[in-house]
Amino acid sequence: MKKIALPIVLLFLIPTTNAQDAYEDALTAASYAYSHSKKAHGANNVFHTQEYADKAITAFIKVEDLSDKCDCKPANETAYQARVDMESSLEQDTYERSRYYAKRAKELGAKLLEQLTSCQANGASYSNTEEASIEEDNVLAEATQEVANKQKELEAKRRQLEIEQQKLEQRIAEQNKIKAEFEAKRAVELEKQSLIKSKAEQALQKLENALQELSVVLNEESKFEAQADYVRSENELKNESLDDTKNFYVNRAKELTQTAMQQFATYNMAEN
Repeated sequence: MKKIALPIVLLFLIPTTNAQDAYEDALTAASYAYSHSKKAHGANNVFHTQEYADKAITAFIKVEDLSDKCDCKPANETAYQARVDMESSLEQDTYERSRYYAKRAKELGAKLLEQLTSCQANGASYSNTEEASIEEDNVLAEATQEVANKQKELEAKRRQLEIEQQKLEQRIAEQNKIKAEFEAKRAVELEKQSLIKSKAEQALQKLENALQELSVVLNEESKFEAQADYVRSENELKNESLDDTKNFYVNRAKELTQTAMQQFATYNMAEN
């Protein structure tokens, strides 16, 4: 009797198993839709809000199709409304309004999970009632446990994805912080470079004037000709460090003094 009953029970379970698979797929899609909706609502700018809204729309569309196959009308209607809200979020041009529709879709996402779970439980209960036998109850109990285990596994994966997303966002935040600190430090350094540029060019100009004046004093027929080009624009400082800026003006000062020494040496030779 048991050998005959078990195949019969399994035949009755085939539609139920297919339905359970559809519910699992629907719950998976609903979980992703809810996750993306939360991120869309929690984003800090309209671009990120709409980026996650677009992903949520894809997931809600899938839930619509699967819930229709499962004949879970409440979930189908909720998925449709959530999708409409997310599409409205994409159409907005301000952060506040885009986030408003994302919030509505997020709340519907949570409701959607409850409705799918309820439909799934009612479907399993109906099957149990229709095929009330000891063998069938055992098989259904095993199937229900398997579904529960898969749901737990799915939830664990979803939590893991959220943790990984949080870690990624944390790394991005740290990188942005390092970048901001570097830019602030670089801004301070540029201010120092600009100050050195201004003072060094003034000092070199005075040195050149002094050398020209000294040249005339020593030899009225000769004129000191500087070859060092030390006047630069502010943009040139952006491509070098503070030490590079200092070295540039040190080298220009050396060139001025070397030019002067060469000309003054000529004066000495003429006197001899």
